[in-house]
Amino acid sequence: MISWLQSKVQKHMLLVFIIFAVLIVAFVVEIGNQGPIGGGPKDPMAKLHFFDTPLNTEARRQQFQNDAQLSASLNGEFRPSENYGFERATALHLANLHQIPGPNDAQLEEFLKSRPLFKSPTGEFDPQTYSMIVDNLKLGGRASEADLKRVLEEDFRAQKIWELLQGEGFVSESEILDTLAQRLAKWSILAASADLSTHEPEIEITEEMLQAHYEEFDFNYQTPARRSVSYVTFNASNYVDDIKPTTDELIRHFEANIDRYQPQPTVNEEGEEEPAEPVTFEQARLAVREDLRLEEARKLAVEKAHDLVLHIIENEVQNETEGFNALIAENGLSLETTPHFADNETPIGTTWNRSIVSQAFQLSENRFYSEPIEYGDSVLVLFHGSEIEPTIPTFDTIRPRVEADVRAEQLRQARTAYATELQEKLAASDSPEAFKTAAEADGLTVASHEDFTLMEPSEGLDNRLLSAIAELEANQVSDIVRLGNENQAAFIYVASKEVPEVDKDDAQYTEVANAMRNAYSRFSAEQYINSLLLPELERSGMINTAN
Repeated sequence: MISWLQSKVQKHMLLVFIIFAVLIVAFVVEIGNQGPIGGGPKDPMAKLHFFDTPLNTEARRQQFQNDAQLSASLNGEFRPSENYGFERATALHLANLHQIPGPNDAQLEEFLKSRPLFKSPTGEFDPQTYSMIVDNLKLGGRASEADLKRVLEEDFRAQKIWELLQGEGFVSESEILDTLAQRLAKWSILAASADLSTHEPEIEITEEMLQAHYEEFDFNYQTPARRSVSYVTFNASNYVDDIKPTTDELIRHFEANIDRYQPQPTVNEEGEEEPAEPVTFEQARLAVREDLRLEEARKLAVEKAHDLVLHIIENEVQNETEGFNALIAENGLSLETTPHFADNETPIGTTWNRSIVSQAFQLSENRFYSEPIEYGDSVLVLFHGSEIEPTIPTFDTIRPRVEADVRAEQLRQARTAYATELQEKLAASDSPEAFKTAAEADGLTVASHEDFTLMEPSEGLDNRLLSAIAELEANQVSDIVRLGNENQAAFIYVASKEVPEVDKDDAQYTEVANAMRNAYSRFSAEQYINSLLLPELERSGMINTAN
């Protein structure tokens, strides 16, 4: 699926960096003592799962976070809600429950092209953007190309659930008019920006605090399960000499892949492209022969790997026995063994991708062999090896890490309290001058934005502040607004708000009505998802709603 658009793009590399940097931003869904689901009762991590999604190891929790961030990025949500990953997992649970099928190749390609991340400013699929992102995935990062395909397939199924849950939303005329008036209202505000990271209070950490934290959250320090696998490699290069194509076969291959052998157009002095002289079969014969032999050698390597697996099945060959070792030797293969690795790691000494590692962790004593795995010009067959179960280190061995976690939590709480104090001071302001004076006295930077609307914001005004002012009236101060990360924050003072008179004959009335209906239908679906999500979080011990 991914291979249909693999041409390298040699320009716009700044755009590549920006897009991919956004794509791999860490999506923090804390399963522990911080974040929106922290503070709940401890549940043995070996059994932790959320519906169909296992979260019993650090590697699985990291994959859960990475999948959620990748999904959100594909949907154009670069700052997803804190519960996005759990909403997605709930939708997938419903898809499994109702046996929603995954996409076929054509559906997957159409779905991929519909993702906002891959669209141009005009709303159309942009092949260059897609190629740049896939090329960067190949260079490494939190996600692989296989992850991209898997997440797209899961999102396809999850979207089917959202579509089924979303009915036509109802909205009254008065609600539409109120929203339209807010949309056209003219605002003047002061925005006070604060960097909470400059607040560095003295924090005292006691041994009792460290012990209590470790005992309550020891599962956060659990090491992941690790395993070692043996494997054999069928290299296509070993079978190239066995491939002797005829001239007719070479011609057919050349004609089927003719673009591969043609030179790129040249650019003349006027900057115009000029087509190059076409390459004939005879001119490309050697290259065609080399390509075809390697292609057929890959197929032969796959066949030989399948023959090996079939022999193991039909003859009931057991792992790590004399018969198994003899079979490997008879096929002229060398059995190699990896060091132990976790399911989010690449085994040392290999360049395996996430897909191969995932298949390694699907092996068991009963099914000790994998299906043949094509990997570049090679084919691998993996065999189950030894396993190291997850363990929780003793307190003494990880004391520095526990202390760092406790200190970070205490600092976070102190900065949250400091932000609350700032808001209380600023909320007492009864004029723009008073707000500005109070803000600057505490080291905040104040910017003025005048005579703008929500539809046409003031230049330089962070869009995240718009939702904060929507419900405010003149001379009111907002609550804290987080910007980018938990240490960047802002407070808004509304200097003036002029709300126009509107009626249903306004040109934007229909547009606002349709937008509100769509939003209400989405809200209805979210309510249903949350009605399942929250009890599951409580069941798993990740939140406690009893208090």
